[in-house]
Amino acid sequence: MVKQVGDRIFIAVAPKRGNRDIEEVAKGGMNLIINNRPDGESDDQMSSAEIEAAARSVGMDYVHIPVVPTQISDEQIAAMAEAIKQAGDGNILATCRTGMRSMIIFALAQAKIGVDHEELLKLAKTMGFDLIDHRERMVQLNKAHVAAQKAKAAG
Repeated sequence: MVKQVGDRIFIAVAPKRGNRDIEEVAKGGMNLIINNRPDGESDDQMSSAEIEAAARSVGMDYVHIPVVPTQISDEQIAAMAEAIKQAGDGNILATCRTGMRSMIIFALAQAKIGVDHEELLKLAKTMGFDLIDHRERMVQLNKAHVAAQKAKAAG
């Protein structure tokens, strides 16, 4: 199942992903897969290297940012924000087993670049994801963005 969370950003629930799925994603107009699932999470999942090879074989870019929902680092958030930025106008598919990790790190990355945390919480809710446990971190990321913008304007 694929859910659209932005103009060009989609979240996929992918308990099992195969080469055929990746071919379909490419045919559906995706340019980049961001895999948020750690390798070895289950015995029946493709490895990051296998997903990358399949993605590249159909002309897609690939980024692996494995995350655990309660242990998302600032570096992972920055990597997600950068991957989205580097994709330019291309369509992006962020994927994990249930979609929750991808939604969390997407929302945190968006908060980092200034998207209002309340809007992100509402968006997640409409998609069936409750991110209230991540609200305070989104607030802090929003505040850091505002402070950085003020410092840039003053400098």
